[in-house]
Amino acid sequence: MGLRLFDFECALGHRDEYFVEADVRVIECRVCGRVAARLIAAPRINLEGISGDFPTAADKWEKRRESHMAKERKNKERHGTYD
Repeated sequence: MGLRLFDFECALGHRDEYFVEADVRVIECRVCGRVAARLIAAPRINLEGISGDFPTAADKWEKRRESHMAKERKNKERHGTYD
C-alpha cells in the first residue's frame, strides 16, 4: 500500500498534513508530541455539467445535444423517421 496525504489534529488544536498508510488513524503531533487523530475529509466528487456547477461542461452537453437533434430533424425530413 502506498502513502497518502491526510490531515491530523491533536487535542491542543495543532493541525498538520502527514503522508501515511491509509489505515493509520492516529499519529504523534509534530508540535507537541501528543496523539493526533486523522480528520474526516470531504469526499471527492465530480459534478455533472447539467447542474450548472461547471458551465463549460453544460455548454459542451448543450452543443452535443443540439447536434444530435439536428441530425434527427434531418433524418425525419429525408425519411419521415427519427432513425
